[in-house]
Amino acid sequence: MTQEAASLLGHFALGYLAVLAAPGPNVLAIGMLATLRGVRGVLPFLIGIAAGAGALAFGMLVAFATVAEGTEAERIARAFGGALLLLVALRVMRAPRPPVPGDLQGGEPTPRDGLLNGLAGFCTAATNPITGAYFVAQFLGPLGDARIAPFAVPLAAVQALAFGVFVASVFAQPGARRFALARHRAICVIAGSALLVLALGMLMPALTA
Repeated sequence: MTQEAASLLGHFALGYLAVLAAPGPNVLAIGMLATLRGVRGVLPFLIGIAAGAGALAFGMLVAFATVAEGTEAERIARAFGGALLLLVALRVMRAPRPPVPGDLQGGEPTPRDGLLNGLAGFCTAATNPITGAYFVAQFLGPLGDARIAPFAVPLAAVQALAFGVFVASVFAQPGARRFALARHRAICVIAGSALLVLALGMLMPALTA
């Protein structure tokens, strides 16, 4: 893999990290399950999220990574992808504080619980509109080169799993979930700002070409 390709994938991973870090239902569910059952108890849900993220990335790759590089169509697609990423950034910044459900119960998870949690994680990640919009923006823009784009699919899955394990490890500690929820707005602004920088980086070359 060339240095340029590694750089493009690095930018993809950085932006996706900002998407993952934005507080929302996924992060809250991981945190609550980890608080109740520890990291091992939430692992099926994390695996489901990773598989769902990979499936969503693959679907967006097949649908959108077909624009030839260096053409007028590629410039238009990059501008569209940058605008889409800009909307994602604004949505992340304005994301409301997720509600805290009070009906979760602790206890040892059964195999059936693990299967249901895995399916729930998969469906949640595979239908996440913010993640989907980010993948579309990337496959229409920086990763429009089909020789590079396929590497983003397993990268997204691995990154989603690693971030989920990190969140679960943090939230398994007493008081961590309360700390994160209390700083929800600041975290949203930081994550959204990172995506905003990436969006501007896509838009400027497309608009000045």
